[in-house]
Amino acid sequence: MLRWTRFETPRQRLAAATMLLTLTLAMIPLQTAFALITGGEGNSPIRDPGWPPGAAAIFNHPGRVAWWEGPPFGGGQWHAECRGDARALNAVLGEFARLDVKTKRVVIHDGVGRSFWLNPNREPAKQAAARIDWVFMVWRRASWERLRQLPGDLNPIDSREADKGPPVQIDVYTGGNLRWSDVTVPDGLQITDERLEAHGFTQADGNVLEGRALDLASRQPIAARMRLQRIDTQSKSGYQYTAVAEAAADEQGHWVLKHAPAGWYRVVVEAGGYVPRVVGYARFDDQPSWHSYACGLSRPAPVSGCVTDEAGQGLADVKVQLMHVVASENGRYESPHDYASETDADGRFRLDQVPVGKASIRPHKPGYCRPGLGLPIITPAADISLSMMKAARVCVTVDFAGPARSAGYIVHMEPEGGEAVGKWSGSGNIDAKNQTSFADVPPGRYVLRGQPNPSTANQQTEPLTIDLKGGQMAEVTLSAK
Repeated sequence: MLRWTRFETPRQRLAAATMLLTLTLAMIPLQTAFALITGGEGNSPIRDPGWPPGAAAIFNHPGRVAWWEGPPFGGGQWHAECRGDARALNAVLGEFARLDVKTKRVVIHDGVGRSFWLNPNREPAKQAAARIDWVFMVWRRASWERLRQLPGDLNPIDSREADKGPPVQIDVYTGGNLRWSDVTVPDGLQITDERLEAHGFTQADGNVLEGRALDLASRQPIAARMRLQRIDTQSKSGYQYTAVAEAAADEQGHWVLKHAPAGWYRVVVEAGGYVPRVVGYARFDDQPSWHSYACGLSRPAPVSGCVTDEAGQGLADVKVQLMHVVASENGRYESPHDYASETDADGRFRLDQVPVGKASIRPHKPGYCRPGLGLPIITPAADISLSMMKAARVCVTVDFAGPARSAGYIVHMEPEGGEAVGKWSGSGNIDAKNQTSFADVPPGRYVLRGQPNPSTANQQTEPLTIDLKGGQMAEVTLSAK
């Protein structure tokens, strides 16, 4: 079964749009970013797609109640959600220990597990039916290898494990059918205990957040402050972030917050003289739990430069955006604020709150474009030169002279010769006037096709090739089949 699932965090939605933009420069609305997740219910055997030998037997355990494959950017990470007691888990751990994988991890949690597949929207009425006791995660190696090549802010691979190959993991929940004291752990497994008692807390402490802040350059502790911000989706678009609690770090950079309220949150760490950082997202419910957020902060590394047109004149009111911001080996460095600036009358821009590391930079101005991928930079950086050219616009009308119009109809436009990394392509649904339009398209030759959504191959229109000129509007018509 296929399921379109809304991303869990605002960053994931933005990353999904950025990922698709990076690959094809497609026009992807940020507020409609979904992940196509494959999954299903029950324990009917799943054919091995390329897992390590022996993993199929664990994945197809008779206690499996659901399964799904992620992550959003290419798949290959499989999850088996299971129910069972300690005796059943002991048998699974025996097979798990025999897998020929360098990183074999068991993570222990308080409370009852919640199936992602059986209750993706966390509806209270479905909680009981979605109870699980453990989850087995395994990678298809080819997918893991492909995903580890993504930019740092899109890469789901832990950089500290990249040289060890894809890990396998079992998450165990001790508040349901099994007690951890009855579990026998074979040798050779890495145990991560995330229960409250393992970190000096009790169930009475509720949801506990704990972390440590360090200076990325010196590795010395920072007198930082953590802010817990509730995430509220706005009715039209975007999110509102409201601080509901905070905690100050001690002289060792250590901070603790107890009794975090239920809800959807992001965790922000900040300190004077450093670039603030979003160190995580979480959803808390009424089950007490422990969460760790160790992080490093960077001193600011300003970025500045100029954006010009084809004649070399400075362009005003250009939005300059940094993407794929990473702090050396510490990976993605997400800020609670946009890494964005706007050019002045002379086309000059400056961003002050940027960490030391790497990023890519892209300018955006309606009516203009800069073909290709974002410009890679190392921060700090000054005198960056970006040039933009006049873009084209396209208005597409679909003629339904023959067939009746279907409820959904989509038009796709791609460069002549097919989609490729660094080249623009886009798709759009037609409106009540049977039209859709594309703006800020780089000049060049493109091929357009239309088809119902959903559709079969023989319902696609004949391809139409057009030659777009910068600064011009093209109006074309496709004949529906």
